[in-house]
Amino acid sequence: MDSSTGSELIVTLAWRSAAIAGLGSALLLLMALSVRRYLNHVARLQSRLIAAWRPPLARIAMEPDENPPLPPLPHRHLPYVMEEWNALHEAVRGDPSARLNAVALKLGLDVAARRLIHSRRVGQKILAIRTLGHLKDPSSWKPLQEQLGSQNALVSFYAAAALVRIDSQRAMPGIMNQLAERESWPAEAMARLLTDVGADIAREPIRALMFSLAPAKLPALLPWLAHVDAVLGSEVAVELLRRHPDNSDIVAAALTVVLDPGALPELARFAQSEVADVRQSLAVAYGRLGGLADAETVTRLMCDKVWWVRYRAGQALLTLKGMTDDRLAAVREHLTDAYARDMLEHVRAEAVLS
Repeated sequence: MDSSTGSELIVTLAWRSAAIAGLGSALLLLMALSVRRYLNHVARLQSRLIAAWRPPLARIAMEPDENPPLPPLPHRHLPYVMEEWNALHEAVRGDPSARLNAVALKLGLDVAARRLIHSRRVGQKILAIRTLGHLKDPSSWKPLQEQLGSQNALVSFYAAAALVRIDSQRAMPGIMNQLAERESWPAEAMARLLTDVGADIAREPIRALMFSLAPAKLPALLPWLAHVDAVLGSEVAVELLRRHPDNSDIVAAALTVVLDPGALPELARFAQSEVADVRQSLAVAYGRLGGLADAETVTRLMCDKVWWVRYRAGQALLTLKGMTDDRLAAVREHLTDAYARDMLEHVRAEAVLS
């Protein structure tokens, strides 16, 4: 092949590559426009359905004697109406819920939900789970239990909520078995769920679960539990501190959620821990719960070799119940450790600036 033929081949290949790249770009643009057009169509359809369905559903829910005519409901519109029905259901309780359930059965939302729960689309699956939970449909117990074990955390959480609505006492053992593996369940939503269950039903199974778990799982679950139920979290934390005093991970996590000032005397021993995270968490606990009687222990922590421990202890000293400027001045006079004196000045200046 001579040089001119080679050059022509290179030019031809370059043109073909450019043409293919241009065609690919055009196809991508066409696909993006099609997706945007479809999404706009869905948004317009959803707006029309909400405008048509929200008023009669709200009247049915809130006005016992009302029986307004319902718009036609093509099969393809069922998920949109189901979403609106669920949103309204989550805003009411009692008799309005019962009236909404009656209209759902009339519309066949229960049948649609039992079909959609097996959808591969997560959004449709969750919509079905929410619907079956609000309907309190006992015949859906088995598929909901299957979804409780889903690898998707949101699917499993909504299944737990649905099971609780159907039969909270029956649901708790299965939920507790899942809870040990579900640190990703949203804590605030789980708190509302357990409120719906009722303290008498939920608290003892959770307490039993926490004490049955492998120690390695507890540090991650303790803050979660404190968010869900602060009082129960504190009670469990105090007991775990007694059971696992040598496990620094558990101790550091538990100290951050203790709420009982009466537990402070038995926690003072952790000031001697070799683990800085434990000493730091103890300083934070004193700042949250301590009083003037704890000033001596906090002052010792201000002499710690680790800066963060000294810093948290200094903050704690300022917030001890009953602490005044005169008492702080007296503490300052008796400090012999230069690092502790510097830290006290640091946190006092920081407090003034904040």
